[in-house]
Amino acid sequence: MYFTSCTQAIGGLLLLSATAPLVKGYPGGFSERGQATNRATADNANIRTADSAKLKTWWHSTGEINTKTPVKPGNVRQSHMYSIQVASASAATDFYDSFVYESIPRNGNGNICIPGKLDSVCNVDDQISIEADIGVDMAWTQYLSASDSIVRITRSDKGLVDPANVVIRPTTLGFKLQKDGNALLVAVPYNANGYRFSVEFRDNLWEYRNAQGGIDSHYVQNKNPKGLNYVSSYDNSMPVVGVEPLNALMVFVSPFPNKKYVPDIASSDTYHVTPGLITGLGDVTKSVVYFGPGVYWCTGSAHIILSKSVTWVYIAPGAYVKGAIQYESQSLDLRATGFGVLSGEQYVYQANTAQGYENVKSDGTSLKMWRGQAARGTQWTIHGLTTNAPPFNSMDFYGDDLGSFTVQASDYKQVGAFFGQTDGIQMYPGSHVRDVFYHVGDDAIKTYYSNVLCERMTVWKTNNAPIVQFGWYQRDVNNVTVDAVEVIHTRYISQAVLWPRALVASAASYIDQQSTSVADITKHLSNYKISNWRCEGICPALLGINPLQNIDTMTFSNIWIEKLSPETTQVGTSTFRAFTDSSHGNQAIALGNNSPNNLGLIIENFYVGNEHITFQADNWESNKAGHSVGRLNIDGSYWGRWTVR
Repeated sequence: MYFTSCTQAIGGLLLLSATAPLVKGYPGGFSERGQATNRATADNANIRTADSAKLKTWWHSTGEINTKTPVKPGNVRQSHMYSIQVASASAATDFYDSFVYESIPRNGNGNICIPGKLDSVCNVDDQISIEADIGVDMAWTQYLSASDSIVRITRSDKGLVDPANVVIRPTTLGFKLQKDGNALLVAVPYNANGYRFSVEFRDNLWEYRNAQGGIDSHYVQNKNPKGLNYVSSYDNSMPVVGVEPLNALMVFVSPFPNKKYVPDIASSDTYHVTPGLITGLGDVTKSVVYFGPGVYWCTGSAHIILSKSVTWVYIAPGAYVKGAIQYESQSLDLRATGFGVLSGEQYVYQANTAQGYENVKSDGTSLKMWRGQAARGTQWTIHGLTTNAPPFNSMDFYGDDLGSFTVQASDYKQVGAFFGQTDGIQMYPGSHVRDVFYHVGDDAIKTYYSNVLCERMTVWKTNNAPIVQFGWYQRDVNNVTVDAVEVIHTRYISQAVLWPRALVASAASYIDQQSTSVADITKHLSNYKISNWRCEGICPALLGINPLQNIDTMTFSNIWIEKLSPETTQVGTSTFRAFTDSSHGNQAIALGNNSPNNLGLIIENFYVGNEHITFQADNWESNKAGHSVGRLNIDGSYWGRWTVR
């Protein structure tokens, strides 16, 4: 109805379909968290990677299997659960190893204030609660392919790998599966836009439950008696608010890159960084910084501040950089490309660069994984890379004229974003963001600027903020499209009307969050399009709007939500509140004054489960007794200015 997929037999294998609806979790019976151990050197001697024009995989000889503590600086955390091999479909039994990375909540540091001091416990809420105690982690692998391929997955816990026990998300992909002894085979057709998908085993799912109904609750768990919020058993007063794998596994499949994304590494203008402790990049006189295969680190009390000559950072496949990157160049062409990893795992939450990288929140000086001081007219290109474990906001640029700054982002991935204030990249005016995977705690897709196109996104959301955000400040915004979004997981605890949990939302004023008279009637949001969305599993509300400016021609079209969050949490209830402008005689914000037929908000082809939500079906209203499937609560002052059809 919204997306189509085409899957064919690959490599002569008899493969079974792996599409499935929401599945029940089975808490308990999972493997215990392992102790810190290094990968045996003997294992590396048997590793075989691909490096051809058809297939490329890579490996880290310093992989460390450790689910408890920070790994050694020169090591890379390796999945304790999954091993992966990849073959081209044309040689379906010729498998090559692909390193499986792993990220754990708080990176094994605990909730600490001071980098490197594991006893410096913080009383700051990092919005991580039971995750570490129940053994949550996120693994991922990445490979390049020029043709159809086959992924072979084995589990160290000897859990079930039968196709009936597996769900591939997004479920619309329809990949074919087959059991091969103790392994699962996944047939992946070639796609010029790549794939970013989750492989989930039914016997490894966890049901996130609230302690009680209502708002302002918290998660409870029945797995670890020594862990936070333990209960010996669940009862009917503890609603399920999300279902996720305990041991998540993401697979990122990319086509080989266009030459515009690969610098000339042999050029005299390319600086090759030496693996190990990163030093001296502020003194480089060349324009390209190249991180080749290997492991690099900054420590938790430093980050990479590039020299003014550096315009391009290339992190090669097999490169793992522990740090964050700050541009100082005034070039109009800034780039970050490659298929390596930039990891924030050594930093504490909200690491403040002005205060010794300690956990002290500052919107200005808490560390961003990507940051720069941009000249007027600059374009930043980011392609192929994976960001792991951001400690705070993922990316911000600064400058005198951000209205002329733009972003071109493609095939970008963010994983291990367990902290609360971890968000997606900014989309400045004229930006195009596509083919991206976000694991995020905070706002995933930021639509604060005009002439923005965001498409083919896959989102895994934790428990803070909406998927799309356009609030906080009064702005003029025009011509925004967010299309083809697959939300594969959410687990919101409760609703917050001032900071709505929803697919699309506008938070109240950052300056005065309680006030409804801080809107600006001289500002307008228009031509704002949300289209072709799917939200799998338990989902938040369609929208939550605190309107800080006039709104026209806002459309939601072809939206499917599998199931709204339990009513008691109010997470599934959409709100559109009434705001006024105290600076202009308390005039009300207008909806639809400059829209065809004065319809400022149009919701069409909106489904919850199999039910089409419309005025005609009378199933839209949030407070309608007995049949409130759509749960839309639009302030009565807007009646006649919106429709759902």
